[in-house]
Amino acid sequence: MEKRKIIMDVDTGSDDAMALVMAMLDERFDLLGITAVNGNVEVKLTTMNSLRVVECCDKQDEVKVYKGCDLPIASTLMPWGPQATQMPGFTNPLPHREGTREQSIQVHTDHLPLPVPKIKEEPESAVVFLIKTLLAAEDGEITLVPVGPLTNIAIAMRADPRIIPKIKEIMIMGGGHDVNNSSPAAEFNIWVDPEALEIVLQSGCKITLVPLDATHKCFMTVEESERIRAIGTKPAILIADLVKQRATGYAQMDAEMKALNGAPLHDALAVCALVIPEVLKNVVHVNCHVDISKGIAYGQTIIDQRIRVNPTPKNCYFAFDADKDIFVKWMIDVLEKDKAKRGL
Repeated sequence: MEKRKIIMDVDTGSDDAMALVMAMLDERFDLLGITAVNGNVEVKLTTMNSLRVVECCDKQDEVKVYKGCDLPIASTLMPWGPQATQMPGFTNPLPHREGTREQSIQVHTDHLPLPVPKIKEEPESAVVFLIKTLLAAEDGEITLVPVGPLTNIAIAMRADPRIIPKIKEIMIMGGGHDVNNSSPAAEFNIWVDPEALEIVLQSGCKITLVPLDATHKCFMTVEESERIRAIGTKPAILIADLVKQRATGYAQMDAEMKALNGAPLHDALAVCALVIPEVLKNVVHVNCHVDISKGIAYGQTIIDQRIRVNPTPKNCYFAFDADKDIFVKWMIDVLEKDKAKRGL
C-alpha cells in the first residue's frame, strides 16, 4: 500500500491532539513531521503538547516536531487584533487567557493531560523544515494538513514560492459559512491570522476547507467516547479524556452540545477526509477569500455564490456538511487496529 505523505501543522490543544493521534496511527499515512504554531496556546506550549502526543503514541523514533511561528503575520500589529484582549464587540475566545469572559471554559488547557515529554523539538524552525522538505520532494508529492492558524505555511510560501508545485493538496480545518466562533463572522484558526489564509488561498494549490459547518456535524458524545476508552491503549484513553474535557467546556457555551453531552472534534475530521473523502458532504468548488480589512468581519471566509455569466475563479473546495457515522467509525477502527498491532 502506497502511503500518503503528509505534514501536520498544528496549534496543539485538545482537538489538534486527537488529529495527531489519528495521523500517527492510521497506517495509510506517512507522517513526515509535525510543525507547531501559535494558536490555541502559545507556540512553546503547542510544541510541548505535540511532543507529548508523539510519546503517547510511541512514535518518538519516527516523528519529529518543529517549533514554528509565535505570532501571526500582521494582526498583532493592530492594537485591537486577535491577540489583544479588547476590541469593541469582541471577547478573546482563548480559554486560558486571564481577564476573558470565557476563562472558565476549559476546551483547551495549557498542558495536555500527559506526562512531560522526554523528547525535544528539532533545532531547525518549522518554516525551514517545510521549505527543505518540500523542495526535496517530487512535484505534487506532499499533502499539508494545517489545523491551526496558517502562519507557518504562508511564510514558507512567501519565503520560497518554489515549494508550491511540490504540494499535492492542502487540507485545512478552518473557516465557517453559517457557523463561526471567535467573532460573529470568523472561525478561530482564520481569525488569529487572516492574512495567512489569504496568502494560501492565492497560491494556486488544490485546497479543501473543512469549516465549522462540517465539523459541528461530526461531534462526539461522552457516551460514544467511552467505547474508545474501552479500547484501553494510551492513545484511546487520551482521546476519551479529551472528548470529556471538550464536552464539559462546550456545555458552558453551546446549548446544543450541552444537550447532546458532546463536542465537535474539528481537526480530526480534516485528517479523516484524506483517507475517506466521502466523510465530507456537500463539497462545493467555490471562490473563497478572507476579510483582511480590519473591520468587524476581520477573518471571515467569504464565498462568492453569485450566479454570473463570467463567474469568479474557483480557488478551493468548501465542505458544508459531514457524515458523523463515518467519522466515528474511522476513529474506532484505527484505534482498534493500533491495539491489535501492539498485541494487546
